[in-house]
Amino acid sequence: MTMSEVWPLLRPLCRKLALLGWASSAAGMAAGLAVAIASGTRLSPMMSTLQLVAGLCMAVSVGSFVTAAALQPRARSQARTPAGMKSGSITPRGRELQFDYAGEFPATVQAFLLGSLAFLAGAVAFACAGLVLQSGPSVQSVAFCQVFLLGAAASGFTFMLFSKVAPRHTDR
Repeated sequence: MTMSEVWPLLRPLCRKLALLGWASSAAGMAAGLAVAIASGTRLSPMMSTLQLVAGLCMAVSVGSFVTAAALQPRARSQARTPAGMKSGSITPRGRELQFDYAGEFPATVQAFLLGSLAFLAGAVAFACAGLVLQSGPSVQSVAFCQVFLLGAAASGFTFMLFSKVAPRHTDR
């Protein structure tokens, strides 16, 4: 299942919120990378502003993804006919549609979870590296942590959003 197959399953408002989340993540990552690469040992006023922009972009990104995931309902699947009932017979009330919690996600959706974990590992690595420095965390390690946390948030919340609508593979 590709992104083009999952995208139409999302509500229009959730699509717009996801696009806002991705755009603000990209802007925040760009601002964080600019701070990490261009700053020296001290932050200039312009670099401080860029770091503030990266932090604000993180807040906007997380807020939009959380809202999109909260507004998107879970996909429903048709209930299977219980044993002993004929096909086409009336199922008990409320059993026509059930939430589909079992099964495995498509590889495209699982890749977002793996990407989120990889970004999170990068953020932890830079945080630990900053903590072992004698002078404490440097501007660069903090900026790289921001970049990796933004990537983890965007990837993780995209997984959360797409996992609600993606059909799952079952081995039943």
